[in-house]
Amino acid sequence: MTVGQRLASRIAARGPIPVSEYVEACLYDPDGGFYMRGGRAGGRSGHFLTAPEVGPLFGAVLARALDGWWAQLGEPAPFTVIDWGAGPGTLARSVVAAEPRCLSAGALEWIALERSPAQRALHPDHPAVRSAARLSDVLPQPAQAGVVMANELLDNLPFDIVRRTAGGWEELRVAAGEAAGRRGFSLVGEPAPDEFVAGLPDLAVGARVPVQREARDWVAGAHQALGAGWIVALDYGADTRTLAERAGPSDDPGAGLGWLRTHRHHQGGSSWLAEPGSCDIATDVDLDQVQADHRAAVCSQAEFLRDHGIEDLVAEGRAAWDDRAAVGDLMAMRARSRTSEAEALLDPAGMGAFSALVWTVG
Repeated sequence: MTVGQRLASRIAARGPIPVSEYVEACLYDPDGGFYMRGGRAGGRSGHFLTAPEVGPLFGAVLARALDGWWAQLGEPAPFTVIDWGAGPGTLARSVVAAEPRCLSAGALEWIALERSPAQRALHPDHPAVRSAARLSDVLPQPAQAGVVMANELLDNLPFDIVRRTAGGWEELRVAAGEAAGRRGFSLVGEPAPDEFVAGLPDLAVGARVPVQREARDWVAGAHQALGAGWIVALDYGADTRTLAERAGPSDDPGAGLGWLRTHRHHQGGSSWLAEPGSCDIATDVDLDQVQADHRAAVCSQAEFLRDHGIEDLVAEGRAAWDDRAAVGDLMAMRARSRTSEAEALLDPAGMGAFSALVWTVG
């Protein structure tokens, strides 16, 4: 039985289900979820690119940032970095390769958290790196000092959807078959629970926005995981009103959700309500909602990377290329690649426009 068939049976027994339940099954159903089947970020073998997959420069910048934070905390040992949503472990590999001082001093304890066994199997085999499905498996008590890192994690946490009507708010749920009024899956409206819409601004009739309770809960859980340090989330997102504008009002609740994204083999635009488990499903992060209980310092990803020395690293790369261009060895090529990597990471129309949210803990 496929993921879609199991979901259809569930809907037949219970009626339309929350979007978050549908998305959870599409991504993490043990027998057919996108990530459980091996879907992941990466180049030829992946379905989409995140900053660490652009090249090693992103990890090198983060290594510099980690050394700075480690120094601010008084160089504690252990210095715990929780890489939440580690995927195939690319970020861990690039940080280790950059050899930050906290690593060479034996202080760095890197915890790569990833739900998918297929992706955990790809994590680096290094003494400083531990791989786990759940934080409690490797860290039963809060880390005394460190950093929680979430690179494009919040957009991938299951979400719900609400729509403004003339009479108030309705929750959009996933229906199937005859309940959907068409073959397959579609969205139907039901009165929204009060807790779904608490704190939402007064939007125009027809406006549709995600409800990101899991992302908000993740922020609270990340605060509880650290005694002192920083939580860093890098992701694409906007405030609630902007997200409503991206979707636009529509009589069809599932049409044109401009803040909802799918990825399959580096191609977007797949129908998220077709062939459950066949593609990634993500949403632009609602910056209002994820900061409802904990306010963060917010800047663009480009600003974050510049603050932590990306331009110095690019200059080093150019100098190394000038020295070794005639040799043309691997070291020279890696140095040269820093320029193109920086262009992608700082692109104001792409990754550079992502939001960097930084919470200080303790």
